[in-house]
Amino acid sequence: MKYSIIILNYNVKFFTAACLQTVQKAVQNKDAEIIVADNASTDGSKEYLSKFKNVKFLWFSQNLGFAKAYNKAVQQAKGKYLLILNPDTLVSEDILEQLSQFVRQQPRIGIVGGKMIDGTGQFLPESKRGIPTPLTAFGKITGCYKILNFPPFNAYYAPYLKPNQTGKVPVLTGAFMFLTKETYLSVGGFDERYFMYGEDIDFSYTVLKSGKENYYFHKAKIIHFKGESSQKDSRYLINFYQTTFQFYKKHFQTYPFLEFATKQILKIWLKIRQLKSANPKKISYTHTLFIGKKTHYTHILKHYAQAQHHEQIPSTINPQTLIIFDTSILNFSDIIQTMEKHQAGYRFYFPELKILIGSDYKDQVGTVIHI
Repeated sequence: MKYSIIILNYNVKFFTAACLQTVQKAVQNKDAEIIVADNASTDGSKEYLSKFKNVKFLWFSQNLGFAKAYNKAVQQAKGKYLLILNPDTLVSEDILEQLSQFVRQQPRIGIVGGKMIDGTGQFLPESKRGIPTPLTAFGKITGCYKILNFPPFNAYYAPYLKPNQTGKVPVLTGAFMFLTKETYLSVGGFDERYFMYGEDIDFSYTVLKSGKENYYFHKAKIIHFKGESSQKDSRYLINFYQTTFQFYKKHFQTYPFLEFATKQILKIWLKIRQLKSANPKKISYTHTLFIGKKTHYTHILKHYAQAQHHEQIPSTINPQTLIIFDTSILNFSDIIQTMEKHQAGYRFYFPELKILIGSDYKDQVGTVIHI
């Protein structure tokens, strides 16, 4: 078998289902399998997702965490190539061809990641990352890299590469990784001492140390809602701090004073983030545009009474417009291209699932509407 696409689900059944819809289109007429590992979800994921008959499910009886769950899933995988995805992602139909073609051109390839955009079409800087040395991690945690825009403070997001520039990077995100199963197993997979957050940093760096090269490939694009699988709450920031120093203690010399100082700054930063989360942003759109089948438009009108209908994507879009894509007739290559080109709000209608999903913020829970 050539490809194994592996998705880890935990209490996000609707986003996982939407992801599966796009992945199924990506594997059509290909020697591929789809594996969904579930970390003991309590939201009815097993009952809801079991309708996908051509998917292999691994239903774990307890939450194993990211690293251990993926390691178990890879043990079951039969493909030469692994595509590791977060459940809150939507992929283009040609993603596998793009990635495998790029891999064949690189003699010492390790991990390949791609360009991720959020639910509004904005580039996600974590698509490409540097090694989180203490000062780099300090710049990321506190946000001071935006002011101290020079190494090592600004190195977390590999600023030497532009979003539309392919090149070598030390670290890639676990939300979107493409590599051979042989490479995965050769370094022992994800380090299971990381329960959540940090395992992708450690894994990327371990692959790098093995003599292989990791690449950011900007032509391979996906939508990553992000807020579903890792909300930016206090738990996230605490875990980011802990796993960053766990990584550094494993691979480099430690600096106790810097760790102590960062911890104190983190406490202040947590209070600021908590105040922000208590007052979430709201966006109001002046126009709503549905792009898709006329028969599906009638269903949308029940929830968006003022929505206008187009059968094709227009050449100009008002920034105050909420765009609803009919995913049954539009391909995601065109959808992603539109999102990158036009600033607007976006939703994705999956008529087979009878749901509409989307997200206006990368750090907040997205929208799910039952149509």
